[in-house]
Amino acid sequence: MSYGELRHINVSYDKKNFVLQDLSLDIHEGELLSLLGPSGCGKTTTLRVIAGLIDPVGGTFELDGTDMTHVQVHKRNFGMVFQSYALFPHLTVFDNIAFGLKLRNVEEAAIRKQVGKIMEICGIEGFEKRFPKQLSGGQRQRVALARALVIEPKLLLLDEPLSNLDAQLRLQMRTSIKRIQQELGISSVFVTHDQEECFSISDQVAIMQNGKIEQCDSPEQIYSHPASEMVARFVGFRNFFTVEQAVGLHIVAGNFDKMATMMCIRPEDIVLGDKTFSVSMPGTVEVRTYLGKAYQYEVKTPLGMVTVASSEDTVYAVGATVGLGFPREKLVFLN
Repeated sequence: MSYGELRHINVSYDKKNFVLQDLSLDIHEGELLSLLGPSGCGKTTTLRVIAGLIDPVGGTFELDGTDMTHVQVHKRNFGMVFQSYALFPHLTVFDNIAFGLKLRNVEEAAIRKQVGKIMEICGIEGFEKRFPKQLSGGQRQRVALARALVIEPKLLLLDEPLSNLDAQLRLQMRTSIKRIQQELGISSVFVTHDQEECFSISDQVAIMQNGKIEQCDSPEQIYSHPASEMVARFVGFRNFFTVEQAVGLHIVAGNFDKMATMMCIRPEDIVLGDKTFSVSMPGTVEVRTYLGKAYQYEVKTPLGMVTVASSEDTVYAVGATVGLGFPREKLVFLN
């Protein structure tokens, strides 16, 4: 049984158009679940429903066997980390972190012990007397994380917490968040639009579009076996063609999933060679783009235009005739 369960959640702001439609989702104990998808897909709305900031017009949310659907925000005992940090500028780092404990009337000695422990875990020991304006962006985010964790929440919610940081800091902080989450074993829900960031720290990923879950699975499963065309395009597949086309051009034989109507393959998984290679299909290079570690080619083929990424030493000129091979194990069939 799941630790947290969203069941048949509907959210509408005007009683006509639904932001979330019959959404069901499981949160596993001790794991980090990420909500991933394009802008407007409903991922932040889903997080706000979990937090209690939005009341769904239908459906239920249970956590650890308790119905939380209409429980007030301050009674949920959830920790939240926001994109904007939301620190109190007039309070020191210590007082920012201790804020939630003081609201709960925790004894002063216990507050000092808990704050000291969580500051050490978050790597900000020694910053107790500083104010937010004296901190870097990464340090502020660590303070925000410590403040959310110090109350020992039932659930940690993170709403695009790294989007205001530069690339190097994002990399450092996502590693820190995963380390801390694993160390504390805290169930977490993380909202992001960054696929690399999401896949690097998540145990489970729910990919959303138009207020619905397109696929919820491990990052590895989603990356290798997308369940729909939308998911496939979102995780980097660029070449799509019908099974009928593939069979007709002898790219595949008839022994494939009979329910499949479409196939796709990543640009880097296509084998590129000159016309003397024994490959499945000929093509002509129409565009060549240098990407640093590889070249990307737009190749005109009987399938239409195919995108190929190749890091091979051989560089093909525009107008060159090439052969394209489609490894069977790299082809993904879509129903």
